Amino acid sequence: MEKKKHFTQKQKLDILESAKEIVIKKAGNLAGIHYTTVYQWQRKLEVLGEEAFLAYLPKSRGRGIKKVTEEQEKGVLETWERYPGFGPSQVRNQLRRQGITISTRTVQRIMEANGYLGIRKKRDKEESLRFEASRPLSLVQIDILEFFIHKQKVYLLLLLDDFSRFILGFRLSTETSIDMVIGVFQEAIDRYGKMEEVLSDRGFVFYSWRGVNRFEQYLEVEGIHQTHASPHHPQTLGKVEAANKQIQKELIRRQEFKGVKDAEEAIKKWVETHNHKRTHQGLGGLLVPADRFHGRVDAVLESLSKKIDPETQIGYDGVDISRSLMNLVLEPEGRMRLYVLGHHVDLFWRQP
Repeated sequence: MEKKKHFTQKQKLDILESAKEIVIKKAGNLAGIHYTTVYQWQRKLEVLGEEAFLAYLPKSRGRGIKKVTEEQEKGVLETWERYPGFGPSQVRNQLRRQGITISTRTVQRIMEANGYLGIRKKRDKEESLRFEASRPLSLVQIDILEFFIHKQKVYLLLLLDDFSRFILGFRLSTETSIDMVIGVFQEAIDRYGKMEEVLSDRGFVFYSWRGVNRFEQYLEVEGIHQTHASPHHPQTLGKVEAANKQIQKELIRRQEFKGVKDAEEAIKKWVETHNHKRTHQGLGGLLVPADRFHGRVDAVLESLSKKIDPETQIGYDGVDISRSLMNLVLEPEGRMRLYVLGHHVDLFWRQP
């Protein structure tokens, strides 16, 4: 078994000096260590200064320098490239789902050595209070994101399931309209089943300050309860707002679109990845939204416990799990309604 390497502070400084001439990666190769270790030494030298660095004594000799395999490094960098909004723990969880075992600390070392700045934002106490629906389709969130394609302003509408973070539908348009919102809702109902409640802000397409607009009338006819986010309180729509931030980081700010159609195709692919491939911190870090939405959590966790990539056993590629077979909805007036493939079925037998 190969012994793990240990270096004195003087040896570390010599390696860092050589790195000035031949860059960190080559210096690490010559020393027989991974370049991320050299990067960590460099950071400590910058903070402590040369004199304090040489005088620094670790509390214990430690277990030596942990080897980073080529598979681990490649996995970290490819995952971070694919999901640039991920932090080290998210990258680690995504890799764990693929059967690659690596510590969060090692992931962070690799990312930092390649330009990651782990700046943490302070969170309000109010923001830390979490609410989550108890089952799929009991609550959905809807929001509109504005951005530009060249000089053309466009609007992206996302409809998201609160319980699973599964995106039920989207629409990209050069203008906002009630027809756009109703269209997304109807497609989602036809494909996945009836939702019980929708949470939105008070934008004009969702809410009328005078009377009732057509979207509100549509919800009333469909028996879907509407709740509005508190003014100046974006945390209420936190889950769909988080999806907005993700798509900006991972797609909109990284790709130049030829036009609306090109952007629409790219967003469609991103939504598929979000729903079926991308692990979500809000779901424990190992699950993707489709696992929760389609009731496959136990099967996925069982696969992970056996170190099996869930996609090899219960993958979503090429599988049409488009609708919830049955959906029981509590109507605002207290009655229960059963929907099969999105269509209402009368629960009560009536005498002819």
